[in-house]
Amino acid sequence: MKKPNVKGPVLILLITLPLILSVQYISGSKFFLEAPTPENDLWTEKLSGSTLFLWSSNDNVTFDDNDYIVGNSSVSSSVSDSSLIWMHLTDIGSFVCSEEEYSRLSFRITCMNEANVTPTSATLQLFSFSNESERFELDISDVVANRTAVWVNVSVNLVTDDWASENAPSWDNVTGIGFQLVWNDPQNLTLKIDDLFFGKYAPISSSGDFDLQLVYSVMRSGVDFLLEWLILFGIVLLSLKSFSDWSGGWKDLFSTVGYVYSVFIVYLGVLALLSFLLSPIFLPLNITYLEYLDIYQGSWGIPISILSLLSYGWTTILCTVALKKIHELSWSKAFLIGFGAVVMSLLFSSFLLDAFF
Repeated sequence: MKKPNVKGPVLILLITLPLILSVQYISGSKFFLEAPTPENDLWTEKLSGSTLFLWSSNDNVTFDDNDYIVGNSSVSSSVSDSSLIWMHLTDIGSFVCSEEEYSRLSFRITCMNEANVTPTSATLQLFSFSNESERFELDISDVVANRTAVWVNVSVNLVTDDWASENAPSWDNVTGIGFQLVWNDPQNLTLKIDDLFFGKYAPISSSGDFDLQLVYSVMRSGVDFLLEWLILFGIVLLSLKSFSDWSGGWKDLFSTVGYVYSVFIVYLGVLALLSFLLSPIFLPLNITYLEYLDIYQGSWGIPISILSLLSYGWTTILCTVALKKIHELSWSKAFLIGFGAVVMSLLFSSFLLDAFF
């Protein structure tokens, strides 16, 4: 206040940028995204010129180009006058299934028959060898219950779910996938599978474009700092001119209000520590924005929101004190101007960043 200088806020900005980089890197190592194997829905797509993966069934297997969810087709099998239909995908290679490696299996499934009768049992199978003698089995009857002729999105946890086993299979060598549905009475049955893949979680920090994301984040944060500073100064200047007889120089005012952002140094330091201590977040493939919000709010959202409110509350208090020192305002008037200036600078800068950056 005695010797306002623009170098002070600029120094605050230079200190916050590496802190922002630290927060982004720590967060990137705590957010895990699910990566599919294989990519591009390869196991249920019609392959041109080769048969890379082998499907089998108790009848012929075809690719349905009309009824599918992902890609250009689903894999389908139909049987006549039978109470059982099964489909197996073998020779897919060897998958190590564990919480650290391939931890989930996801697929879309639909079954249909002329009477729209729900199957009495539905079983998902994982084979350890191509002869299918060693396998894990999981009951998924509740998934397909009362859902005939409707595509159902299914995701199961490997190893941790209640899998039954036969002939001592190994989670370290899963080589095939099977689906088996049973009805009480024989009828014409159809089973279709699409979007079939093993999921493996990897931190965002391991992605190839993470470095570019860090650069973009630091650039955006720097622009955000400058925008908030400029908008805060403009609103404070306009308020002092409108609601008081202040006649000081704008350069000193510009430098002085910039010092209130020293709070960001403490905020970012605490945020980095908080991000390090909070539990990892696992985001499934094809997650919707609302689903992401539910996951985020359930773990990180509340503590980070509280920290953000405290930091902007502290910024408002500093702005109030600064206004009180700059000009002989009442505490209530200084607080109202400071609160309005801080809130509006945050809202306007966010709007401008989203619109142009």
